[in-house]
Amino acid sequence: MREDVWHALSVDEVFKILKTDVRGLTIAEAEKRLKEYGPNELEEEKKLGKLALLLDQLKSPLLAVLYAAAFIAYIAGKLIDVVVIAAVIVINTVVGFIQGYKAEAALQALKSLAAPEAEVIRGCPEKGICVEMRVKAREIVPGDIILLEAGDKVPADARIFEAINLEIDESMLTGESIPVRKTIEPLDKNLPVPERKNMAFAGTIVTRGRGKAVVVATGMRTEIGKIAKLMKETERVETPFEKRAKDLTKKLGLFAVSAGIAVLLVGLIRGFEFFETFLFTLAAMVSAIPEGLPAVLTITLAVGVTRMARRNAIVRKLPAIDTLGSVTAIVTDKTGTLTTNQQTVRKIFVNGKMVNVTGVGFVPEGSFEIDGVPIDPKKDDALSLLLEIATLCNDARLRQHETDKGYRWEIYGDPTEGALVVAAEKAGLNKEVLEIQLPRVDEIPFDPKERYMVTFHKSPEGDLRVYVKGAPETVLGMCSFILLDGEIRKLSPKEREELLKINTEMASEGLRVLAMAYRIIELDNLETFKENIKQKLAKLIFVGFTGMIDPPRLEAKQAVQLCKRAGIKVIMATGDHKLTAEAIARELGILEPDSKVLTGAELDNMSDDELDDIIKNVSVFARVSPTHKHRIVESLRRKGHVVAVTGDGVNDAPALKAAEVGVAMGITGTDVAKEAAEMVIADDNFASIVSAVEEGRVIFENIRKVVKYLLSTNAGEIVTILTALIFFPEFPLLFKPIQILWVNLVTDGLHVVPLAMEPKEEDVMNKP
Repeated sequence: MREDVWHALSVDEVFKILKTDVRGLTIAEAEKRLKEYGPNELEEEKKLGKLALLLDQLKSPLLAVLYAAAFIAYIAGKLIDVVVIAAVIVINTVVGFIQGYKAEAALQALKSLAAPEAEVIRGCPEKGICVEMRVKAREIVPGDIILLEAGDKVPADARIFEAINLEIDESMLTGESIPVRKTIEPLDKNLPVPERKNMAFAGTIVTRGRGKAVVVATGMRTEIGKIAKLMKETERVETPFEKRAKDLTKKLGLFAVSAGIAVLLVGLIRGFEFFETFLFTLAAMVSAIPEGLPAVLTITLAVGVTRMARRNAIVRKLPAIDTLGSVTAIVTDKTGTLTTNQQTVRKIFVNGKMVNVTGVGFVPEGSFEIDGVPIDPKKDDALSLLLEIATLCNDARLRQHETDKGYRWEIYGDPTEGALVVAAEKAGLNKEVLEIQLPRVDEIPFDPKERYMVTFHKSPEGDLRVYVKGAPETVLGMCSFILLDGEIRKLSPKEREELLKINTEMASEGLRVLAMAYRIIELDNLETFKENIKQKLAKLIFVGFTGMIDPPRLEAKQAVQLCKRAGIKVIMATGDHKLTAEAIARELGILEPDSKVLTGAELDNMSDDELDDIIKNVSVFARVSPTHKHRIVESLRRKGHVVAVTGDGVNDAPALKAAEVGVAMGITGTDVAKEAAEMVIADDNFASIVSAVEEGRVIFENIRKVVKYLLSTNAGEIVTILTALIFFPEFPLLFKPIQILWVNLVTDGLHVVPLAMEPKEEDVMNKP
């Protein structure tokens, strides 16, 4: 079956290749194809069972020194020593197992969405009629005809052949927060996934309208499946903690052998019996090995897990905690991580003035300001009219519902339209109240070709108010008049040119701009007006522009500044447009005056060496694919950075796995992303990630204190043994191996625990 070109084919060509049509598959054919292509589901990596998870704890490099000590004790016939060492191993293993099991359980709890169902057309011509039926998503096959409506989760990749105001939120796949308006026409075969507007992709959400599509790919052959496959093929990198643990194990082994050889040689030179000298050697080797270190390190990391959980970070793998403390670069997605993933009106141009709107997200709280001075929107007739048009020429709804953490505002419908409803609510204009005062009697739905929407409202005076919103160029093209200073006057060519310039300036700030216009007509003229507006002869009255954006989280800017003070480079890598990414990065402080912004297309024209040469000066990557993100991470690692990658979408998964620390989002994060990550952030907040980095630095410092303390005490034990052997031959065996084990495990362990729980130093995030 052909792949990656479905968007470039006509609907008839797609039907021919898949041997199907608008009537769908017969039930028998669907069952046959299910056997041929397999279930429509992603292949999950095999999870560790309880026994495997328990055995996995025994692979720790630090336990190797204990295995060696146990072996030596066994050869020497010191069974009590063997039992004590085995007890140390068991304690360490059990602690690690419990923590790992809890982390996996916490991750499973985040999977709140079960496998969806889908509505398909099947049965023709088996029964002579076409039947619309709901089937499990895993039973969808190529050639199936699926029905899409607002609120549906797309079950598989499909070529759309019928679209009525159909819009789909593809942010989890592409990183773009604005829903994509779908079409049915063939497109250029070289278009990237975010621009294939005649396709519906598995896992995305229908936000508006309805449509029909023919399934072209299922399971691992979907775009999500391809990314999941790339993620599974990406080898897990060795973390700094694992590298240090291996290095420490080698050094401890060398130290123990050296100490043993030194004692053996001194003993033989002094003329002691071989067996007695062997006991000295065993004691020295046991002294050189800090048997309590693995258990204490596990306790230290476990304490870190608890601390991080309080700061909304769920750790899946213990080494990630220490590694976070070594991070020197964070590659973060934009949508939902640095931003709220909630479109918000930020600017309104009306009555010749630019009005700034405060507030973030769907919460209807904020103010209206001109040049920093608050204004009352109810006392500004033009602003009130614009917001009235915005909320009534609109199908979205703002609702408040109760959750475990209190009340939460949500938008039902298109997020872009929802932003307009929220802006009106901030001005005290309630959509439901306005709909009673000005009931809608007719409409012209938004059309992706025409790029405008019209609603007709009956006023208390008995006439019709025509409200129009849409693309600035389109709406301005239908306007003959302008509302300015309370008067309606003819729109001059110069004013039209100035308005288009203002639209361009707003768009250059990363804002999505919509124009608002209106007209009042007689009720009897409705049909005539509808015909005129289709011919662009409506003679509308221009009111103003609204500019919206997915705004940064309030706490993200502070977190970015904290990273800079700590010497951590923050890079935004997003699938969104360059202007939008640049505007958000500049507002957050990620984009410095001397920093560069690169697009995915520019990356494609660069070799790895060229990317390595300039990456230190790049802070923003826009319009990037999963492959691009993977290259960015690899380039940073080649330049010596310890990289943490944050993200929530499937498109983030390969990079999450390629980095030393992958950090997935708990609320909006996909299962694929969570499986790729070492850590899951419960509140989807970039600030929580930075808090986790801070905690990682604290733990890193505490581990250094623990290791220094244990190694210094063990060195003291060896010096004591050698001193006794050289200067006090009458009492050569000052310590028995079992006594040294007891000192190392119990005495050192108990005294070291407080070091592992040391609070942070004030300047922990002020040092590179």
